[in-house]
Amino acid sequence: MDKLNKLNVGCGTKFHPDWTNVDMVSYSPKVKVVDLTKGIPFPDNSFDVIYHSQVLEHIPKEKAEYFVGECYRVLKPNGIMRVVVPDLENIVDEYKRLLNENIENPTDLSKANYEWIMLEMYDQSVRHYSGGLMAKFIRQPNLINEQYIVDRLGYVGSNLRNSNFKIAVSSVPMFKKAVRYVLNRVRAKLVLSHAEEVGKFRLDGEIHMWMYDKYSLGQLLTDCGFTSVVKKNPFESDIPNWEKYELDVKNGVVYDPASLFMEARKKN
Repeated sequence: MDKLNKLNVGCGTKFHPDWTNVDMVSYSPKVKVVDLTKGIPFPDNSFDVIYHSQVLEHIPKEKAEYFVGECYRVLKPNGIMRVVVPDLENIVDEYKRLLNENIENPTDLSKANYEWIMLEMYDQSVRHYSGGLMAKFIRQPNLINEQYIVDRLGYVGSNLRNSNFKIAVSSVPMFKKAVRYVLNRVRAKLVLSHAEEVGKFRLDGEIHMWMYDKYSLGQLLTDCGFTSVVKKNPFESDIPNWEKYELDVKNGVVYDPASLFMEARKKN
């Protein structure tokens, strides 16, 4: 089973040596740089397993079917694809819960949690600079809802405050382009107008272009030819030896606990 050909697309800093790991930017010699906007550069029916986490939401809705179709093309018949995206349903349910809580019985903590869930819902889609208002919120020296945010952010969030935000930030999917962006920022200010700089930032891969729930993601997978579409939890998978790779769970802690985890198979 360990000899299955496995592809990790848009891996960021989450990769395993038993997999073929590819991304637009490489953080390791074990990650191959590919231009995913031009497709997935492998022959048809190359892989038994494909995994991508926190990738699909960065692709414009009108291009999502092409990307998923490319995954389908390079997957072998009956192969498994596992997709992880922010869960719109989870965010909306949490927003409604906190909205009602603040209407009926507001506290300083409930207000802070409401502010955070609003940022989860909108900030990464509307921000004009790296990290956006989420980064500003997390950097507050006295964070009354620190535990709530840590619970929402998962593995990286558990170390976020202890690292004073400086180390963990580059590992959080929503900030994975931030380091490169900051290095380019001074140069950009010298040669670009504000509007041009904002436009360049919004195209660099950090922005969320769409959101999914279990229905819309399932429909997209089905429309692209996948079958046996099933919602999973971070710990379970039809991928053999899943726990070994620590792609969704690290040291028993979930990377993205507020995310949607789904698997599907390519038709035989």
